[in-house]
Order: sequence, then structure tokens, then C-alpha cells
Amino acid sequence: MPRQRRRPKPWAETSRGLTRYCWRFEGEKYRTPYRENPDDAYADAAQQITEQMTGTWQDRSGARMPLEDWIDVWRELLDVEPTTLAKYKYLIEFHILPEFQGRELGSLTFEEIEKWDRAIPTRISSRGTPYAPSVAHGARDLLITILGDAVHAGKIDRNPAERRKGRRGRVVAKGRRQPTHAAQQATSNVITPVQAICFAERCALLSGRDIDFVMNVFATWTGTRWGELMAVEGWDGKDSPLQLPGKGIATYQLDWQLREIGGVVRKAPPKDGSYRTLDLPPFLAKLMGWAIENRQERCKCPDADGHPSCKGDDPTGPNYLFLGPEGGHPRRSNYADRYITPAAEGLHAGRKGVRRPVYVTAEPWPGIPIRKGNRKAKAADMADGTWPDLLGKFKPHDDRHTHSTWLDVSNLPKVIQMDRRGHAMQGMDSVYIHVTDGMRRQLCDYLEQLWRDGIAERSKLVPRSAVPLLDEILVAHDKQARHEATQRSAEMSAQQRLRATRAQARGTERGAATRHFATPPRSIGRCGYHRSGGQFGGQNRANGCCPGFVAACLR
Repeated sequence: MPRQRRRPKPWAETSRGLTRYCWRFEGEKYRTPYRENPDDAYADAAQQITEQMTGTWQDRSGARMPLEDWIDVWRELLDVEPTTLAKYKYLIEFHILPEFQGRELGSLTFEEIEKWDRAIPTRISSRGTPYAPSVAHGARDLLITILGDAVHAGKIDRNPAERRKGRRGRVVAKGRRQPTHAAQQATSNVITPVQAICFAERCALLSGRDIDFVMNVFATWTGTRWGELMAVEGWDGKDSPLQLPGKGIATYQLDWQLREIGGVVRKAPPKDGSYRTLDLPPFLAKLMGWAIENRQERCKCPDADGHPSCKGDDPTGPNYLFLGPEGGHPRRSNYADRYITPAAEGLHAGRKGVRRPVYVTAEPWPGIPIRKGNRKAKAADMADGTWPDLLGKFKPHDDRHTHSTWLDVSNLPKVIQMDRRGHAMQGMDSVYIHVTDGMRRQLCDYLEQLWRDGIAERSKLVPRSAVPLLDEILVAHDKQARHEATQRSAEMSAQQRLRATRAQARGTERGAATRHFATPPRSIGRCGYHRSGGQFGGQNRANGCCPGFVAACLR
């Protein structure tokens, strides 16, 4: 007599107030859709188990497959960067599943997805502000991708999340331009060298640390991404990625970036494998040398196998140059709210819908930020003024756009511009065009000149700074400018003396030439004609003078 199969026992799983039941049958896992009533979910599970035991069960993985089940299958098919996977997880858990969890794939409609898309920007986030339109756009795009793959897998016949093609709603007619302010907001913020210096100065004043000045200058003059910036390391030695030789071009070998995934910081290869060597102009090499001398001993990441967990498989010690005041790795959003946004716009990040100005003292320029008041007076009462808008809305990635724009207007060869950004040349150019040492020197000279121009303009505003490191640079620039002015004045004086001497010498030579060719006074008659020659060439003495005046001339 054949042995009877044991009836599976389902177990409950809950998520966001919904319940579903799961069970295993013949080595496979099955589950019901999430339901508000747990009894309905249990009844569905019991019915399916009975059908499986009697052999009448039919696969429900098609249009009746729950959306969350398909998402679980879809995730296993992904091959994307960890940061992209984290972004997908956020959009799924905070926007897609809260709206459509428990729904079957075939039950989703275009109308409800359209309403959901429009409703996202009206909802309030955990920060107390409405979600940005880009969040709604990203969530809709992800849902389109998920359901599009379901169509490809044969689960459903069409994609209900696809946007309607063609003209619908308010659009801009062809040939019409958007308002200037809208066009400016849509593009990245490209800044000038003096703006970059003033922005880095403000960040250092807000944090109270000179290393923030170095970090922001390094970001603008190298065009590194945020994760690559956080992974910058350097120490004394030939194995250091940061090489600062006494002669030649200083370099930084960019092989890593730091990524924060799930609250944990880990070392990872650069985006899209963009390994590259960054040539540093002389001024930046000096700043990085200062950063090495003043770096913190190590980060505060927990140890794993005897070294910080953020290092991963890298056996070298933690020699990060750009750490927070307590040794942590700055996070993009936190650093932007605390330093980048107030430094660029003159307004702190919004809290409960209110943006507070950056209150500062009057001296020294541009003013020392007053972070908070005391029991007797508020910051607004203690301040002499506020910071004006410097750059407008500025993001950490705008440094990369700024650097790329600077290179584009420099007339540098395209190959070194692409190499600097970590991009590959397209077509046959990638085979036949290469970077030369002359191009590298030309690049460093160009970036060095941008720095000098920016420091010169900053010095014209005020020749001193409350940031000690920048103050030393401005003092050295002022001293060099005075020395060059003295040299120019001395050269001008020497040229003027030389011109006067030459003019005097030419006058003396003309006087000597006049005396050399002059006729002796005794050879000239009273009438002004030569006694010996006369007016008409060599004649006798009598005919030498004019007729009628011979007697008078010879007396």
C-alpha cells in the first residue's frame, strides 16, 4: 500500500498590516496573496493545499500571480550595481508595495496606476516635506520595468503601467521656449573658480575645519564623484595612491569608492569600472600634502578581521583624508544639508517647511556663522547679518559637471578630457588616440592658472580669510603680487633710465656730427656764399660771390 503524503501546514507572514499564508509542497514553496483579513488568506491557502493533495490544483503564476511574488522572482534576475539595487528596494517598499501589495498582476489597471503616480508628489515624506516629482517619476519607471519583464515572461499580455504615448495634457508647443528661470533650474550648476573658492571657504567656516576647504577644492578641480571623494587616501610611501614627488606631476590613483548600502559603508570599485589616474596641479599637490600631515588616525568604522570593515578586502590601513569631525564617513545627504546647501544658497535646509538664514558676524569677511543662540539671545539677535545667495541650488555632483565644463572650454584634446572623467573614447579614436606627457602638463598648467585667477579675484574682495589655510594662501598671494609689482616697477624704471641714456647719447652724436661737417667761419663771405666755391660750383674768387656784392664780400 503506497504511503500517503502528509498535508502541508501553512504559516502566516504579515507585512504592513496585511497577511498571507505560505506552505511547502513537494519541495516547492507556495504562498497566497496578501489580504486584509487573515481568515480569507488562510481559507485560500487551505483550498489550494486541498487541490494539490487531490491533484486538481492549477498553476496561478500567470495573471493571477501576486505582484509581490513576481517582484521576488524579478529581483533574482537583476544584475545591477548595489546602489541601484538599494534604490529599487526603497521605491518598492515605500511606494509600490504600499499601494499595490496583494494585487494580482492581471488586476492592475492603467487608470489606478496613473492616479497613484500623480498622488505621490502630494504626500508628505518623513522629512516633513512633499516628495519631489522625480520620486514619482522614478517609482513609475520602476513599475513599468517590473511589469514589462512580466509581459516578457508571459505572465500578462500587456503592461498597464506604460505611459500613454502622444500628446496629452499641458505641453509646450514646438518652437516655444521655457522661461529662463525654469531652464536654469533644469540644468546643472556650473560655477567659476572664484565661486568654487568662496564656496569651499563657506563650507570650512560652517564646519570649523580646514579639511572641508581642501575636500571641496579637490572635488571641483578633479571632478570626482561623491563616493570616489570619500575614498581618497594618502600616506608617505611608494604604495600610496597619492604620490607627491618633488619634481614632476603629482598624481592620485583612483581605484576605489565608498558606498553606503543599508547604513553600512563598504569599499567598491569605481562606477562602471572607471579606474583612472588623476594628475594634480602644483597648488592641489600642496593642499593634499597638508591633508596628509593633518589627517585623522583612522575612521570609526567597526573592525572586521583586524581592520575597519569599510576597507573590505583591502589590506592597507585606514588612511582616509576626508573624514567627519568624529572620524565618520560623511554621508551625501547629511553633508549637503549641513554644509553644501547653506554655503551655496545662504539658507539652511528646510525643517518642517521652514528654511532659516545663515546668521553671521560682520567681521572677518565673509562672516563667521552663528550656529545657535544661547539662553539670553537667539542667533538672529546675535548676528550682524546673513549670507547672501552665492551659487543657488548646488548638489555634490555639480562639481563634476563644473570640472567637465572647464575642460571643454580649455581647448585641451578630447582624449585627455575623457580620461580625466574616467570615460572611454568612442569608435576607432579609442584605438589610435592616446594621452601624452605634453597633454598632462598642459592640463596641469591650465588648472593651475584657473586657481591663480580665482585666488586673485578672491584677494580683490578681501585679502584675508577666517579660514587659516586659505588665509595663508591669500597672504602668500599678496606677498607674491607685491614682489611682482616691485619687480615691474624696477624694470620700468630701468627701462626709463635706459631710454633717457640712449636719447642723451643720440643727442651727443648728432651734435658731434654737426660740428664735423660745419664750414669754418673764415671761408664764408658776408653775403653768406662761399668765397672759394660760389653758388655755381668751383669758379674763381671773384666769380664766387654773387654779382654786385663782390667788393663788399672781399673787404
